[in-house]
Amino acid sequence: MQSTIFDDSLKTGFDAIDEQHRMFLDMLSELGAQIQAGHHRQGVLDAFQGMQAYADGHFTDEEATMAGYDYPDLADHRRQHDTFRSMTRDLEKRTGEGPGLLSLETLEYLGTWFVGHIRNDDQRFAAFAREVGEGAK
Repeated sequence: MQSTIFDDSLKTGFDAIDEQHRMFLDMLSELGAQIQAGHHRQGVLDAFQGMQAYADGHFTDEEATMAGYDYPDLADHRRQHDTFRSMTRDLEKRTGEGPGLLSLETLEYLGTWFVGHIRNDDQRFAAFAREVGEGAK
């Protein structure tokens, strides 16, 4: 699995959100390292569940920030978060059914989705927030 490093291209300008994005990508990389190292299935499942919980908390925080700005695309953004939550719940269920179902390719897909979401959707919100903030001065 190719490790995704948090860099300036992923920064939104919201320090708390940026740090949560960094932490999530670090967790994803660590999970990939556990799979590559052949750690037992329960350990991988536990780490995956921790990553899910972290992502869920992050999404909740991000949505609250967006609500504070009266972000007009919040409902769509929330649906995207819900899609990710649903995807990871399905993966968790399937991982519990047998070994190897949580693969490096699956983690790569989740990482690609997450980075794409930051670069497109989160950056769109960040631009909106900057515009609203500048207009208020």
